Amino acid sequence: MTAPTTSPTPSLTPTPAATPAFDPKGKSFLDRLAAFQADALATYAVTVHKDSGRTAAWQQKHHVAHMFAYNKYTSTQPANVDKGERTISWTHLQDASVVWEGGVLWSDFLRTKSNGTPVRDPKGWKAGQEPDKAKTLENVKALLVAAKIGNSGTAMVSSDMAPCGEPCKCGAGRSKHLEEAAADLNSSDLTTLTGKLTAAKAGDIDAYLAKFGLHRPLVNHPESPEEWHVEATD
Repeated sequence: MTAPTTSPTPSLTPTPAATPAFDPKGKSFLDRLAAFQADALATYAVTVHKDSGRTAAWQQKHHVAHMFAYNKYTSTQPANVDKGERTISWTHLQDASVVWEGGVLWSDFLRTKSNGTPVRDPKGWKAGQEPDKAKTLENVKALLVAAKIGNSGTAMVSSDMAPCGEPCKCGAGRSKHLEEAAADLNSSDLTTLTGKLTAAKAGDIDAYLAKFGLHRPLVNHPESPEEWHVEATD
């Protein structure tokens, strides 16, 4: 006699539901960024670090430095420029009567021919200890490099003030970084992630960011491209 056929006992363990894709609609920039970072770590084992610790004073200080040394904004320039130039006028920057604003200190910028800090007297600058343009420019460029500003110190740095104050007084708006609407991601981490995406045939970094409602608006900037700067797409 043939033994009766028995059906396998159904598993009592439910099959886990697939994790729904992240929906950026209605989410803040920081929520989107956190979802992107979490997915990069979980899916590709890449920790993508972002900038941190920016203060209003830091932002304005390095904005003024950029606007004196480079000004790579395409449609913004300081209130006082020399003829044919787009950076802060040296005459204005070294004017002892100008009151600098936004917590920016002239003593962090101006340097004498001997690379010292200029000395004021009742008439302006003490003879022999007045600001020197070449040494000041050298100091300002070094300041930007030391702050790890992108593109070897030449990348754009937006203002903290709205409107921007002395000695710049340009038309640039307040930094989105301070409004928690933008972030700079670590370039090396992005390079590593790009390699992982390529190996997995999962598209490029911009398509991946788009899944989280993020984009890189400055990646193709004509004067100062920034592959690390991200914002929300809406």
